[in-house]
Amino acid sequence: METKLYEASLTGDVHALNTLLHQDQLILDRLTLTGFNETPLHIAAMRGHNHFANVILTHNPKLAIALDSQRRTPLHVASANGDLEMVQELVRVGGRDVCCFKDQDGFTPLHLAAMNERLEVVKALVRVNKDAAKEVLVTGETILHMCVNNSCFESLKVLMGLWNEDELDKVIDHGGNTLLHAAAMNKQTQILSYLLLIPSIKANGNVVNRFGLTALDVLDQCPRDLKSLESRAILMEAGVSRANDLRPALNKPLPSVKLSPQNKRKGFVSRTWARYANNDHYWIEKQRGILIVAALVVAGMSFYSGINPPGGTITDTQNGRYSLGNAVQTEVDMDEFNQFVAYNSFTMITSLAIVLVLISGISLRNKFWMWVLTIGTMFALVAMVATYLQSLSMMAPDGYVNVTSVWISLIWMFGCGVIALIHTIFFVVWVVMKLSKCRMPDKDLKGNHDAGEV
Repeated sequence: METKLYEASLTGDVHALNTLLHQDQLILDRLTLTGFNETPLHIAAMRGHNHFANVILTHNPKLAIALDSQRRTPLHVASANGDLEMVQELVRVGGRDVCCFKDQDGFTPLHLAAMNERLEVVKALVRVNKDAAKEVLVTGETILHMCVNNSCFESLKVLMGLWNEDELDKVIDHGGNTLLHAAAMNKQTQILSYLLLIPSIKANGNVVNRFGLTALDVLDQCPRDLKSLESRAILMEAGVSRANDLRPALNKPLPSVKLSPQNKRKGFVSRTWARYANNDHYWIEKQRGILIVAALVVAGMSFYSGINPPGGTITDTQNGRYSLGNAVQTEVDMDEFNQFVAYNSFTMITSLAIVLVLISGISLRNKFWMWVLTIGTMFALVAMVATYLQSLSMMAPDGYVNVTSVWISLIWMFGCGVIALIHTIFFVVWVVMKLSKCRMPDKDLKGNHDAGEV
């Protein structure tokens, strides 16, 4: 009989439903005792069989709040399909609280209606229960952010009426992103233009999220295309700036002062130190993707050199069987080959370590990780040049390498070492100053806050 009940729900056969109810008046009540993917009411809502659904609800109103295998009520299904008549009947029987039921993905019926731009259903659900629009998704997004992220412009306009104009610029997700951030991130030019027509949103267009980024900063981190250029023009025309441009104290040029030769050297060191201490390395965050590609290219070159050493390989036969190819250099000078492998392996592993730091999501504004990244890069560059020199030595007759090439390579490695040393000294001094500041008494710390802040 349950099979016949589900067949009747597929076709909306009310006569077959009444026949089954006449034969067994408890057939609808027993549905809650058996496992099912969807109830007949779910299927009727999916197919739009309104009269069939009304008969089911008359005999068992509790099915209006029954959950399927994805924890969706029949109202979820009807809302997604835009069946206004079915929605109104389910809300009448199930009550206003059924509008706030969440499925396994955290979506309410209103979320599904808005996502599919079923505007009449959206308006009906909002009239019944406005609280359903304030439900936050498991991702931390509001329903307005969801509309922006899914390009549901018409639904967004309907739902924005639930918030006061002064409240719209304070609607944020778990990352502190406003609606303007979300529209910029998705390069929604139409939505951007619409949002900036709202005075409160335009007036607070330079609000930063929890990562210290404005909507324009977020857009700068997206791939460049025609949409991003158009979005940037809209934001800049509305007066939206980058976070760095909002810090006049850091960007204010130093006053021109005539210094003695002795003070000039001191001034240069002081300016260099101030630049290091106050630099948040934001440009590196922006170029993270390019740095990953560059490190992967170096690692790939090292990998290729390792399996294709200078001079190539030779395949030996032993007892009529072929063995794997051995490097030709191993037959000439095993020590030189070992040095080549050591330099090449160091280059590859260091490059991969740089990639690991870059893709791990660690903020590169952290001075420690910036120092690690700098030192690792210097080591990789030095090892790469050493591998190049060793390769030349292996291929050159009697190990002779042009003196000019050697000197150029040595100067390059020396320069990398100097840069690594300077960064290390600056980092150590910065750590010492941080530690000493942490140990200062509270009254001294308060009195010297402006002078010691980095």
